[in-house]
Amino acid sequence: MSEKTEQPTEKKLRDGRKEGQVVKSIEIISLFQLVALFLYFHFFTEKIILKFIESITFTLQLVNKPFSYALTQLSYYLVDSLTSAVLFLGAGVIIATVVSVFLQVGLVIASKAIGFKSDHINPVSNFKQIFSLHSIVELCKSSLKVIMLSLIFVFFFYYYASTFRALPYCGLSCALPVIFCLIKWLWVGVMAFYIVIGILDYSFQYYKIRKDLKMSKDDVKQEHKDLEGDPQMKTRRREMQSEIQSGSLAQSVKQSVAVVRNPTHIAVCLGYHPTDMPIPRVLEKGSDAQANYIVNIAERYCIPVVENVELARALFFEVARGDKIPESLFEPVAALLRMVMKIDYAHSTET
Repeated sequence: MSEKTEQPTEKKLRDGRKEGQVVKSIEIISLFQLVALFLYFHFFTEKIILKFIESITFTLQLVNKPFSYALTQLSYYLVDSLTSAVLFLGAGVIIATVVSVFLQVGLVIASKAIGFKSDHINPVSNFKQIFSLHSIVELCKSSLKVIMLSLIFVFFFYYYASTFRALPYCGLSCALPVIFCLIKWLWVGVMAFYIVIGILDYSFQYYKIRKDLKMSKDDVKQEHKDLEGDPQMKTRRREMQSEIQSGSLAQSVKQSVAVVRNPTHIAVCLGYHPTDMPIPRVLEKGSDAQANYIVNIAERYCIPVVENVELARALFFEVARGDKIPESLFEPVAALLRMVMKIDYAHSTET
């Protein structure tokens, strides 16, 4: 097997996206979620503090009430208070997650990545993954996060130790704003760390995806050959170009009374005249790009274009160019021609 030394082509990268091989960092997703939480607490700090004090006051008012009554009232109060807060916070985190993924990979529908793969239950493959570069990097990344986050917390509590010692003497109305302010600064430190680790992780994921999608010289040659097409397709394209340039194709389309098509892939030109051509013939037919060209010419010269999937396929595969239609297709072709003649007659009377 050839060694994979070539950088992936654009087609290889596109195919990789379809299989879910995209550059995406989970740390950047975590960063966006942290930012969403920070913004929530930043803009609603005062409201949260007031709600917290209100809940304590409400709980104290229930001290002398019967237990069952107090429990019921407290439950209703907590459900009412927490539902809106949790829903709003959850919506913010979900939106942040979606935005972070979209900014990294765009809109990707990787249906192939959802399917079952036998490698997932292959013990040999799973054993290799344990000692792969990706696993080692993930282990180092997890260790780095534990160490750095621990250092941030230790530094934070050491730096604000005097503030924490003074909180018991401050009172509830004073202590809560101070605590929320300290939490915000702690959150800023954590987010700063996630910015750094997110950039590093994204860089590694980019390197890993490019490495996984590398191609051998034979792969590049084969892809080039596939894009160019096989010799038969080249010959057919040249024939189509010569037909278009010579005008024979356009002439056949203009002589037809109707064009039958199978939405986008097939187009068949039908010729008919009561005296000169009493039995309808297939004057021209084409598929894909040629079919689109036929339809464009027909529309340009106001020739009726009828969409009939079954009839278009039958005419395309069963009747050669210039041949009369077989007896088996008389009825559907006659129905189509009657419809076309009515349209032509109605159009001529209107004009």
